[in-house]
Amino acid sequence: MTMNAQNSSQPAGQPVFHKVAENLYRLESSGGYYALIKKSGKQFRRSLKTKDRKLADRRLKELKGQIGCLTLTDDAKLGFETVANRWLESIKHTLATSTIVQREIRIKNLAPFFKGTPLRNITPIQCERWAVKRGAKLATQTFVHELETMRNVFGYALKHGLILTSPATTIKRPKVFYSKVVIPTREQFTKLVAQIRQSDGRADSQRKSKAGADLVEFLAFSGARIGEARASAWEDVKFENNAIWLHGTKSDDSDRLIPMSAALCEFLLRIKKESAEPSQGKIFKIDSAKKCLATACNKLAFPKFTHHDFRHFFATTCIESGVDIPTISRWLGHGDGGALAMRVYGHLQVEHSQAMIKRVSFDQAANSVSQTKPAELEAGKSPAPATDRQVIAKAKAKYNYPWWVSENPLEVFWGQLHEEVWIIPVEKFLEIAKQAMGRQVLKQEFADRPALADEFSARTPEAIFREVTAKIPAQAAAKTPGQPAAN
Repeated sequence: MTMNAQNSSQPAGQPVFHKVAENLYRLESSGGYYALIKKSGKQFRRSLKTKDRKLADRRLKELKGQIGCLTLTDDAKLGFETVANRWLESIKHTLATSTIVQREIRIKNLAPFFKGTPLRNITPIQCERWAVKRGAKLATQTFVHELETMRNVFGYALKHGLILTSPATTIKRPKVFYSKVVIPTREQFTKLVAQIRQSDGRADSQRKSKAGADLVEFLAFSGARIGEARASAWEDVKFENNAIWLHGTKSDDSDRLIPMSAALCEFLLRIKKESAEPSQGKIFKIDSAKKCLATACNKLAFPKFTHHDFRHFFATTCIESGVDIPTISRWLGHGDGGALAMRVYGHLQVEHSQAMIKRVSFDQAANSVSQTKPAELEAGKSPAPATDRQVIAKAKAKYNYPWWVSENPLEVFWGQLHEEVWIIPVEKFLEIAKQAMGRQVLKQEFADRPALADEFSARTPEAIFREVTAKIPAQAAAKTPGQPAAN
């Protein structure tokens, strides 16, 4: 680049530059502006890619700031792999061990493409060669992971003044198309657990199969990662608060306290009763159910489900039960507010939404409350609309605890089961009954309420049953023929 203010004897074909300000030059032939800046004896020549003087002044100022941050020491001669390892070392305290291993592998795969070249001399052409060669071999998601690692290394170098610009900015990130996860159905889950629990006749087989089945059930009922399940101890289970602490290392949000579903609470109470050391130590004495799970899948001709698939099963069940994505995301320990859960389970939410819209009816007023006499429900008739809100208000007044707005399905089920007036809509109650009983409850079954009460008592852990009945005494409800006696 020849910088010349006025030189009529310039050789033909040689570009002529006119100095218009300090460090700023204009190319005579095109009118474009260029920068020439010196620092510590080194020249930096850059096109400002504009013919507009004001824009050129702004870009020149930005370029001066970038060059001013450059480190013109021996560190500037470091290679890609050395700088990459420095970057990884600076963020290790924020990463899980498995993530660190993955980043180390990506750095080793990237290093050969820049070997022997100081980081400051790496060009966009070298990055493009990497993209061509690796793009032809790698799966799209793996390619994206390597590209993000490369960009992070160059970003670290920019931050510390080792390079002026990142040579990887021209590499476009391909769109990743994620495959649909294969999730066990409820029927498959039940059959898998039953199959795992079966002894194959070998010595110690029954003990091992029980441990494997217990681990699979815990993953399905809690949504925990396998590492979180391994770390779970009895001191993390808060039966008095109906919650469990899961120790996550994936992110800041993965270490979390989540509420326990009725299924998880009953499961933990059962295995605690069976445990030789029920109040201390780890909940599970095995680290994996991989072998017994694979054997069960093979015998049942099911897809090869993994530990993580039961985390998906938990999320799917929550969606089908009407739980919103942000709440599920918090229970799973995601730190993105639901973005990942929406990507993985969004199609399931749409399916659930389509099923729910079929229940919407415009035949009744939007604010009307459905109410049915017990005899009408027992006969299987459709509920009649409530017209006397005073009746509902009078029924509510009998209770010290407002079970009808509780988020615990056990409390809502028990309260309405012993109430003559239908305080909550019947359709909602049938959904809650399904959650409380762990099975589909039919309208016809309400002809024998004592039987339902007895079954509920048998299905619910004793401690929880006592807690529910203490809050909602059966005698508080108006006595009607066919109601179960007070407990």
